[in-house]
Amino acid sequence: MGVDQTPDAVGELFETVTVLMMRHVPAPDGLSLTAAATLGSLQRRGPLRITELANAQGVTQPSMTQLLRRLEDAGLVGRVPDPGDGRVVLVELTEAGDKTLRDRWSTRLAHLEALLGTLTDDERATLRHAAEAALPVTQKLVHTLAARY
Repeated sequence: MGVDQTPDAVGELFETVTVLMMRHVPAPDGLSLTAAATLGSLQRRGPLRITELANAQGVTQPSMTQLLRRLEDAGLVGRVPDPGDGRVVLVELTEAGDKTLRDRWSTRLAHLEALLGTLTDDERATLRHAAEAALPVTQKLVHTLAARY
């Protein structure tokens, strides 16, 4: 019998991995998912307009403005003028914001490493092979969605 390739099976896989990473492999930094994703966007893409960040996170501009105010108060982001248009303000990741993301990732990897230690060698090999095969495909999905914003 072949592997189920329906959207239901893919959705179930993504849901299971999301629950694993969000609930059982926590990052105890107090950041909401939207805050962490916003910082991650700035880390990957560099300084962005507030409207770009709001669109990328699927929130309203006023909601993003409030989030950015909190992140700025925490020293994780800063506002800078757009070099191409001095009337426009961009948001950029600070060194503290970058360190927070790196620490968050390190913490999560340590939790994940301990969890993977409960598996057999064959189970870890299965996950490694699955990840190697699925990562480029899931990255393509993310890039396809990101291109819409």
